[in-house]
Amino acid sequence: MFSNRSVKHRFFLRLIPIFVLALVIRVLCAIPAFQETDRLRRPDSGTYLFPAYALAEDGEMKMRPRNYPGRVSFSGAFRRDYAIDCVDQRPAVQRPPGYIVFLAGLRLIFGRSPVAFALAGCLIGALTVFPVGVTGRYLAGRRAGFWAAVLYALNLTSLAVAPLLLSDTLLGFLVAFQAMYLVKSMRTGRIRDFILGTIFAAAAVLVKPVNIPVLILLFVTAPFLMKTRRKTVCAMLLVPLISAVIIVPWMLRNRAVGAGFVIDRNSGLTALHNTAAILAHANHSDANEIRIYLQNEADKEYNLQKREEWCLKRYREAILAHPWSAAATHLFQVWILLPDLPDFLQNLGLRTGERGTLAVLRRDGVSAAFRHYMDGSYAAAFLSVPFVLIHAALWLLTAVGVWFYARKRRWTILIVCLLPALYYLAAPGPVVLPRYQIPALPFACTLAGTVISVCGIRRWRKRRSCRRCNP
Repeated sequence: MFSNRSVKHRFFLRLIPIFVLALVIRVLCAIPAFQETDRLRRPDSGTYLFPAYALAEDGEMKMRPRNYPGRVSFSGAFRRDYAIDCVDQRPAVQRPPGYIVFLAGLRLIFGRSPVAFALAGCLIGALTVFPVGVTGRYLAGRRAGFWAAVLYALNLTSLAVAPLLLSDTLLGFLVAFQAMYLVKSMRTGRIRDFILGTIFAAAAVLVKPVNIPVLILLFVTAPFLMKTRRKTVCAMLLVPLISAVIIVPWMLRNRAVGAGFVIDRNSGLTALHNTAAILAHANHSDANEIRIYLQNEADKEYNLQKREEWCLKRYREAILAHPWSAAATHLFQVWILLPDLPDFLQNLGLRTGERGTLAVLRRDGVSAAFRHYMDGSYAAAFLSVPFVLIHAALWLLTAVGVWFYARKRRWTILIVCLLPALYYLAAPGPVVLPRYQIPALPFACTLAGTVISVCGIRRWRKRRSCRRCNP
């Protein structure tokens, strides 16, 4: 027992330099944005910031605090999308409470400091290397865990999104612990580890509802992880019970304030973006123009619930009217695997957002989108070349890892590591923002770290000189 603890202690010590490297890189890449904090915000940021201020200052989660000015001072895109939701004292229901509560805690300590919020995001992003490394260790040994942590520390998407005032980094942190405990339960067969993985998966739902189907996936995979029938039945019963205990209270709160029995009320905005993508594909038109038109139509409904219903109705109508375009824009969107070069350059102040690059990507492909975004000046892109190469290597090694375990018929590993990653990559549909790949990164880094471990130079040389391996 003492020897096992000593090994674990040494492994954590090996991860500390990786954590320091991850934190330093994230902070250095965010320093230019600290001088102009609007770069840390995206159109979604206000839906987290205003309720967080209200919770910290007024004790209630409302659209905005009482002493906040009525006019929103963010960019035009933010004002167009969210101004209606930020001019009154209604209860905040557009987002789940997880990241809002996190920001409210920071507000109580540091005040309204976007720089402090960004540094906290960098810290959370860097701390994620620990559960990622431990997941790799449980899956394929210490070497695999070490390289999995390195790949996450140097991932361009992770370091670009970390300082932003968005919930994606916190979601990735919780999903990393979810992956760690599920892989551990696969190795140990202990129901305690499975329960902890379920708790983190349910907690991630309160950060982003994208994790709801993962709870169903956990229910289905319980028989593959537990060693006995009794443990399997117990695990399958605990998944809905734990999920209900964590999630249902917030849904009851939303119903009490008139928003319905839902996690959040952001589904209408997502449906609006998806509708614009479908119509643009069907009519060979510009998705941005269609989205603005639909947004203006939706804004005529001043009641949030009616606006949600209107957006969802238009979404259903678009799918029924253009089923082929709906399939083409929702399935196999490989562009989500691209690194988050736009946010990386925006943080450095080398580019600006709201260029309509996503519409160009859907219409003309990745090369045209890259040329459109860089606008003839490619010097800035050279800063990201090392990170882009590491990012490309990550997904290549992940594919090799999937092939490696499929060849060995290790289906349980693929169920635990591959299925969640595929779901996270497919869930955004036509909104192929690179930051949506963050919850898939812990699984991808674990599989990639396994490949590096197996194909390491030292082990390769040993196998070449081994008579048993090479008779």
